[in-house]
Amino acid sequence: MGNSSQSKLSEAEVKQLKQKSEGKLSEEDIKQAFEQWRKAKKIKSGKGTDKSLTLEEFVEYLTKTKNVERLDAENAFKIFDTDGSGTIEFDEFVMSLLLKNSPTPEQFAGICMTIYDEDGDGFITVTEMKKMGHAKLKASGEFNNKKKVEEMDQTIEHLFASIDKNKDGRITRDEIVQAIKLRPELQTLL
Repeated sequence: MGNSSQSKLSEAEVKQLKQKSEGKLSEEDIKQAFEQWRKAKKIKSGKGTDKSLTLEEFVEYLTKTKNVERLDAENAFKIFDTDGSGTIEFDEFVMSLLLKNSPTPEQFAGICMTIYDEDGDGFITVTEMKKMGHAKLKASGEFNNKKKVEEMDQTIEHLFASIDKNKDGRITRDEIVQAIKLRPELQTLL
C-alpha cells in the first residue's frame, strides 16, 4: 500500500483491502488498522520506510502501546511478515487482523509453524516447543521456579503427544490442522 504514510486511505485502497480479505474485514476495520499503523510509525525508531515497519519499530509499538512482552511481539512480527521481507507492509498489517478473528485451522497451523519451527525444517519438535515455553517463563520472571518449569514441560509433553499422531517425535502442519479440527480448544493452548 503506497499511501500508508499519508494521513488518509483512499477509497480504492480500502476497496482493494476488503477484496483481499474476501469481505471478512469491514471498511471500519481497515480504517482502524490504518490508525494503529500511523501510531506505530509515529513511535518510529528511525529505521525502515513509511511503507513498512521494521522488527524494532513493531516491537516498540506493541510493548509501549499494548503492554505486550517483547518475545510475544517478536513472534507476532514473524506471523505478520507473510512475505518474509524482514518488514511488515501495511497490507500485511491489515491482513493480520484476520488472524486475530478466529483463524482457520490451516491459518492457525501456519502460525504455529512460524512460532515453533525454529530450524525451518517443516516440523516442530518437543524441544522447540519447550524452548518457547521456557522463554515465556523467563520473560515473566518465573523460570527460576522449578515447579513452574516442570509443570510447563509436562503440559508441553502431553500436548505434543496428543498432536503427534504418528508418534515420530515431530509435529507436521497437517497434524496440527487435524488436531484443531478435532479439538478447537487446542488453539488456546498452542
